[in-house]
Amino acid sequence: MSTNPTPSWSALKRNDLRRSRRYATAGETIRVSWLSPTGTLKMVQQARVVNISETGMAVEIPEPAQLLSRVKLQADKHSLLGEGTVRHCRRVGVQYVIGVEFVDDLRWRAPEGPVTEPISLSDPPAPAAKPPG
Repeated sequence: MSTNPTPSWSALKRNDLRRSRRYATAGETIRVSWLSPTGTLKMVQQARVVNISETGMAVEIPEPAQLLSRVKLQADKHSLLGEGTVRHCRRVGVQYVIGVEFVDDLRWRAPEGPVTEPISLSDPPAPAAKPPG
């Protein structure tokens, strides 16, 4: 029996160590611009958002992006315009999934109450006003 109070690395990997919850998205797409490892400006008009949290998102792109490089995130439909930093990049099939941490004041607010995934990035419609009476 171990007397070491520090959990093993394998035990830590099994636990979710993220700072905020990730929400799977419903096929949402955004425009993503980044610099390739060779310094060439790349852009994808409809990059699929894999998931989102209050502090970042995972996005599929066709080519790798350099770690710690800046990416521009834009979606008129979702009123999104801002930048993030590439925190990880891994190949998944023929695509690359990049984990982007939002920078500056870019944030996404998680829905309140119970959530059914996948979610939409757009704000839910405001409830209709009740007629007086």
